[in-house]
Amino acid sequence: MAKIMITGATGLLGRAVVQQLTLSNRHELIATGFSRSGVGINKLDLTDELALNDFIGSQQPDVILHCAAERRPDVSEQSPEAALALNLKATSTLAKAAKQQGAWVLYISTDYVFDGITPTYSENDVPNPVNFYGESKLRGEQVLLDISNDFAVLRLPILYGQVEKVDESAVLVLLNQLLDKKPQNVDHWAIRSPTSTQDIAMAIENMLALKLDTKTINGIYHFSAEQSMSKYQMLLVLSELLGRDTQHLTAVSEPLDSAKRPQDCTLSCQRLADLGIRSQIGFRQGAQASLVNSAKALSLVGISLNEL
Repeated sequence: MAKIMITGATGLLGRAVVQQLTLSNRHELIATGFSRSGVGINKLDLTDELALNDFIGSQQPDVILHCAAERRPDVSEQSPEAALALNLKATSTLAKAAKQQGAWVLYISTDYVFDGITPTYSENDVPNPVNFYGESKLRGEQVLLDISNDFAVLRLPILYGQVEKVDESAVLVLLNQLLDKKPQNVDHWAIRSPTSTQDIAMAIENMLALKLDTKTINGIYHFSAEQSMSKYQMLLVLSELLGRDTQHLTAVSEPLDSAKRPQDCTLSCQRLADLGIRSQIGFRQGAQASLVNSAKALSLVGISLNEL
């Protein structure tokens, strides 16, 4: 059994990780959050250096799963200082405190560290982010691995899973366009690999098991689902699951976002595959499970589970 600290435990990925590790019941969990802290969640401002150092020093975790981040490209572009405070500075403080404590850190990063020009990207390919979000996460990776080459980075693509509000996920927020019957343009330019947070949580649990079994888990790893698609194609699957009409949707083969995005950051996940860790959840299966498990969020936008 290990003491495992999870940052961002109230977020999209963090909740799935907490749920998966709770189900396995093998470890003592120290879940942290800030704006949505509550029962079972320790309120912790990761940008408060003193508070973060004190928390790690008092809790003495064996492992830190660093899921917290400013993950929104448009917000990062508009507020770069805030993005750096969480994605870089807090990561640096956390990594230094972890090293002093003797804890192992797994840092969650993004496929947006790449420019999307020459996929498929392996862990050894040179990053070249095209937006500030990708740059801030890359700088977080670099500072973490500079502090200790025993730490690990896990790069992930676009995520979906159980949500409290549909805008938590860049996949499930597409439901708003499905429900708004005014003519809607939908991105059919960028190629993504939508990946279930449950799938990722299982992969993280397996990485953790190997690490605690004295296997070497360090450096950079990639994980994603195998299926690549545009947001328009994702929305077509969601519409089929809900039995909703898509006549008002128009596929647009050019960028639509305000912050620049890479076109195709498909990841090679060979390092984890070599360890026996592979994606287990396809998009249709994962999307249906996410909808079923997000009844309250769906009700807020006018969708009933009876539609599934």
